[in-house]
Amino acid sequence: MIYNRAAHRYAKATLESCLKDKKELDLVFQDMKNISVSFENSKELKLFVDSKVVKDLNKLNALKAVFKNSSNKTKDLMELLMNNKRIDLFDDVANSFIMLYNKYAQNQEVVLTSSSHLRPSTIKEIENKVRNITSKNITLLNKIDVNIVGGFILRVGDLQYDASFKNQLNKLKQDFINISIQ
Repeated sequence: MIYNRAAHRYAKATLESCLKDKKELDLVFQDMKNISVSFENSKELKLFVDSKVVKDLNKLNALKAVFKNSSNKTKDLMELLMNNKRIDLFDDVANSFIMLYNKYAQNQEVVLTSSSHLRPSTIKEIENKVRNITSKNITLLNKIDVNIVGGFILRVGDLQYDASFKNQLNKLKQDFINISIQ
């Protein structure tokens, strides 16, 4: 995600306006996740909203139709962005909101990449260890990458622990090269 200061400010204001009502905050968070996924999965939607040819009112009406099940707070945000001629920031605002919400709620997404699906007990064990280290609410996502061959790669925020066989072989190869050079 590319940082956009204006989008961040709209997201922060939206988050702060929801803090008094936990139910509303959770609804807006779900809306923002749906919006983010929709923009990620539809390049056409992104192109439409970013278009300089399409009028902002038409963009607003289309967004309201696409996200008709959104909360009133989310619809108000759409209106505000349209009135301020910033409707093109809608997806960036959603992504910033998700980031701010996760920071507020102390949620941490953890990505565990392995060569095959891991047993639920193994995933639980890894979740518990990461939870103890970070003291945050962990959401673990197990991704499959057959190129890993064996082992795993664990990504927690900006940190990555690479325990894949491929990485270990590359380290051995580099060590061998270094020994050969000496």
